[in-house]
Amino acid sequence: MSSVRIMLAAIFAALVTPAGAVADDIIRDAYGVAIQTDVVYGQGLVGISGPAPKLRDLKMDVYRPVSAGNEARPAVIMVFGGAFHRGGRGMARFEEDGASDSAMGEYCQAFAAAGYVCLSIDYRLTPEDPALPKTLDTAVLIPKAALKAPGADNRIDVVRGRMGLPPLDDASREQLWNTMFAATEDLANAVAYARTNAGKLGIDPDRLAVGGFSSGGITALSAVYGAGLPVKAVISLSGGPGAYDLRKTVRAGMPPGLFIIGQNDLAGVQVTTRPLLGLLNAAGIKTEAAWMPGFGHFYPMGAVSLGADMSKQTLRTRILRFLDSNLGVSR
Repeated sequence: MSSVRIMLAAIFAALVTPAGAVADDIIRDAYGVAIQTDVVYGQGLVGISGPAPKLRDLKMDVYRPVSAGNEARPAVIMVFGGAFHRGGRGMARFEEDGASDSAMGEYCQAFAAAGYVCLSIDYRLTPEDPALPKTLDTAVLIPKAALKAPGADNRIDVVRGRMGLPPLDDASREQLWNTMFAATEDLANAVAYARTNAGKLGIDPDRLAVGGFSSGGITALSAVYGAGLPVKAVISLSGGPGAYDLRKTVRAGMPPGLFIIGQNDLAGVQVTTRPLLGLLNAAGIKTEAAWMPGFGHFYPMGAVSLGADMSKQTLRTRILRFLDSNLGVSR
């Protein structure tokens, strides 16, 4: 009887498995990677509450696949996380509950090894006291008072405590509000820089994606679905809506999004991601979503992700397949 069951299982698998499908879904490294650090992509105004506001350089690290050809490659711009207070574009990472995230430099190394140019950017943070963008449509923003809602600043205060800073008060809350938009402006400037310098960077300017982790994911979503940044795709790693009221800004034709959250992620990430997916889907925007089983807010890209379509892939592979399908890469 057991042999009959085995035979039936094999027949069933043959019927439902697409031709050419293989069990190993790992996208292997195909290229060496060249890294150029500290490339200035713009400037941003900081210290606006003090007596001497100043412009500071905004920098990126550029990761390029090394190959013999001069093909203009698709590109990904990645934004680090850290509650809009801390973090870095290189190998900075955080650990909590026994798990660590992957650094932006590690993501970019992996993407470049798979054939993408990857730009890891810095942006202005709350302790720097950044300026608001000069042009900002206040009609499409959430009320500023939302930052004072019960529980809204819990995570921020945890991070501030770890940095030796006091809990948010009216002044620092205003700085946080400004930072959320300054970060979005900085990302938009990085995209503009990438397009203007596409030839030098080896980038196809018509095939750009943006993404980020935590506050970096919020920034990517705000730039694309809030400010209408014209890119081909967006990746949110435990991000969520920011200070834009996306109910007023989301419209048909916006880029597809990949949304990743930890099984035990921050409550705010979980609570806001579900309705955001519904909002985007209602507008006809393509979305993909996956869980990181067993993880909270921090998880490495080599860990298994479980998709809404019941797929099981490493996070690295899932992101690369999403990028491939939306930036026109075939393997």
